[in-house]
Amino acid sequence: MGMSNFPNGFNHGITIRGMPLNVLHPGKVFWVNNSGVLPEGGVGGLDGNDGSYLRPLATLDRALALCTAHRGDVIMLMPGHAENVATAGGQTVDVAGVAIVGLGAGTKRPKFSFTAAAATFVVSAANVSFYNIEWQANFADVAIGLDVSGVDGLTWDSCYFTEAGANLNYVHVIDLATGADDLHFNKCKFITNDAANDSHINGVAHDGLYINDCYFAANTAQTSVVGLIATSGNATNVWINNCAFRSNIDGALWVDFNGTANSGLITNCNVSSIDTAGAQGTLDFTGGHAFNCRVAGEADTWGLEGGGTAVYNNA
Repeated sequence: MGMSNFPNGFNHGITIRGMPLNVLHPGKVFWVNNSGVLPEGGVGGLDGNDGSYLRPLATLDRALALCTAHRGDVIMLMPGHAENVATAGGQTVDVAGVAIVGLGAGTKRPKFSFTAAAATFVVSAANVSFYNIEWQANFADVAIGLDVSGVDGLTWDSCYFTEAGANLNYVHVIDLATGADDLHFNKCKFITNDAANDSHINGVAHDGLYINDCYFAANTAQTSVVGLIATSGNATNVWINNCAFRSNIDGALWVDFNGTANSGLITNCNVSSIDTAGAQGTLDFTGGHAFNCRVAGEADTWGLEGGGTAVYNNA
């Protein structure tokens, strides 16, 4: 039996065998797949296809061209889909209100690879969400991986930011322009492994930065002592919760907000650092507050909880 198609949707609802199905989004769905694994009855991805499940597109860029801003369109990246980003703005997400959803797990998670130092994945439209996608540095000293304009309401959920190997690395993984506000990171992993690494999230001044259940690991001593999450101006209405950080250089900050009028909370975080100054020696959050955060300042030690004006030495 072939797949059913409802070209005009089912705005008044539908029941199948007595079970009501709800439409959870109002827009169109476009499928993208350039892998060699095809659904039964499907054809290989081509940008001349219609973007249906059986006739997917080959690139994210073509899918975005078919989307309408704020309609609630969804782009489904199928397992094994992979694209290279080779130039500045080599991929630009410029349609507001689109959800880009990756299917697949592990090595079959959809992946965008940076193959030049100046290559960038630009996000220039508001209210875009990304789910289950990997971005990987595959060139020496990729200056900026994700280049985010001053747009609001972006979400990264269950995404993975990695490096392909030795000397195939980011400098900044994500760079945020001034005015990028109401940003959400949930269940994401940032793993870098090179001395040239700087910040995982680097910003200027932002209102509303919400980071939950994420992992940040700089596994090689960095040449520059910078924060894994850093801003040069004020970060207001911050909530960083239930995250884990690993820094491999003395004097590094896991969170470094350089403004003098920051606000918000950091709660229930764990930090592995070789900075023996302990909890306060690895955090700069003037104007904000941290609760129930633990820092292990040396290898093979228990993390101690810091707070108030106390300084803990875990040597």
